[in-house]
Parts: sequence; structure tokens; C-alpha cells
Amino acid sequence: MLVEMLNVEPWIPPASPDLAILAMAAADEAGIDSLRAWPEVRKGGIGFGTLPPFLCWRGLKDGACHLVLLQAREVGALVPGARMAPLPGDWFEGLDLEALARPLARHPDFPGGASVHVVHLPGGESFRVRTFGCAAPDLVAEVLKRTSHIQVWNLAD
Repeated sequence: MLVEMLNVEPWIPPASPDLAILAMAAADEAGIDSLRAWPEVRKGGIGFGTLPPFLCWRGLKDGACHLVLLQAREVGALVPGARMAPLPGDWFEGLDLEALARPLARHPDFPGGASVHVVHLPGGESFRVRTFGCAAPDLVAEVLKRTSHIQVWNLAD
């Protein structure tokens, strides 16, 4: 049996187009009158609200684009200039996924759009994921393999 090879790589978000403009266009398209937060390019990753920047990985699965967002604090990465305070305990559950993901899903680096996956590492070899678009837990697990010493990851939910 041939195992599908998943193509994933780090993605450093470009300064252009401005994510605020993409966020406003996505909100208009969705019929949303106002936004309290939107993603922004910060410290080589994606910032959102008061959270430290997310590390970004992109991948292809079955011809579809996916963007995987990892909290640097959870994977043990240091991001120059990012705050060193612990993440709020409810950051994952309280995250406004649509406000974060909607503009990223339409970024021009992802022709035809992208599914966006925000990952939480509660401990051990398990992960939780919230997805805007199509689920791809095997692609998320592949990103985690490449960013840690753990080679087998399990979806916690």
C-alpha cells in the first residue's frame, strides 16, 4: 500500500497584501458589519489580538491548500520580540476562529482558498485542532512531526 506523502513547509506571511484589507473584504462578503480583531503579520508569523504570533505552515492535501497555525509558546519556539507571558488558559476555546481564519483563507498565496487549522497542544503526544474549511488531521500531524521530536501524534478530540 502506498502511503500518501504530504507536502508541508513553513510559510512566512508576506507584508502585502495587508491582512486588514483582506479581513475587511472577507467581512463584507460574509455580511459582517464590524470586526473587533483581525490577523496581522507580526514577528514573522500571524498575530491575532493579544496572543503571541502563530507560527505558520502551509500544505497541500488532495490538491487543496491548508494553513496550519501553531502557538510558538506551545511548541517551545522563541519568537524575537514576542511576549514571554504564558498563554491564557482559555485561548483555544475563546479564539474567534472565523475572524482569524476568514482573511487568511482568501490570501493570494493560496489560489482557490485554503482551509485554516489552529492547533493546541494540551500535552504529551496529542493535539486539538479547530478548523475553518475542510478537516485534515493527518496534515496537521505531519506539521507537528516536523516541528517536534515526537513522530506519532494523535488527535485528542
